Amino acid sequence: MKNRILTILCAAAAIVAAGCDKTVDPIDITYFADIQLQGDNPYVVQLGEQYTEPGFTALLNGEDYSTNVKINSSVDTSAPGIYSVTYSATNPDGFTSSVSRNVYVLNPGGIANVYLSNCWMGSRSYKNLPIVIKQVSDGVYEIEDLCGGFYCYGRYPGYEPTYDFHADTKFSINQDGSLNILAAGNWYFKGSFDYGNVTGGYDAATGVFDYDFDGLRVTLTPFEP
Repeated sequence: MKNRILTILCAAAAIVAAGCDKTVDPIDITYFADIQLQGDNPYVVQLGEQYTEPGFTALLNGEDYSTNVKINSSVDTSAPGIYSVTYSATNPDGFTSSVSRNVYVLNPGGIANVYLSNCWMGSRSYKNLPIVIKQVSDGVYEIEDLCGGFYCYGRYPGYEPTYDFHADTKFSINQDGSLNILAAGNWYFKGSFDYGNVTGGYDAATGVFDYDFDGLRVTLTPFEP
């Protein structure tokens, strides 16, 4: 991929309007760095393991530009979740290009983990949406979206941060596997749902959450590479 910006320094319309011969300056071409990731994306790390950079290549107008790439990483392998590693490079004209890699830190067998969500309501359904559950204290967890991504990743992708479609919710799990909702964030549709009307829950044998959130059905399956 060779990205470039073309800037015409003297407009042809101005020549026509002047009705006389003019010389058009040459077109300036600036090439963006072409960064290609090596290894998997998403890249999977087990909880507590060290993240090892899988690598990348970068070209600028066909020439190696890898030494000019800067890496910004949010990866924390001490906590399960989805993290981002961003690779960026600025060309000699000051234009920057970047790509990102998602890193999944998994906690097999744990409640706090990365899940894939299948969710549906009425005729709308969405599959394999990434959802994270974190542990906030002993026996208390927080799911980034109780709706399983139905709004934030399914119906309205790209609307955030203008609108908050993540139904972040703290909960505990009762002995029978049912969910005890403790607190909910102030997301856009919060007033439209009854947080006391959550049926179903967690199956410790399979590690799967399967519940109905006031008419919205959500199944969360632990992510497996």
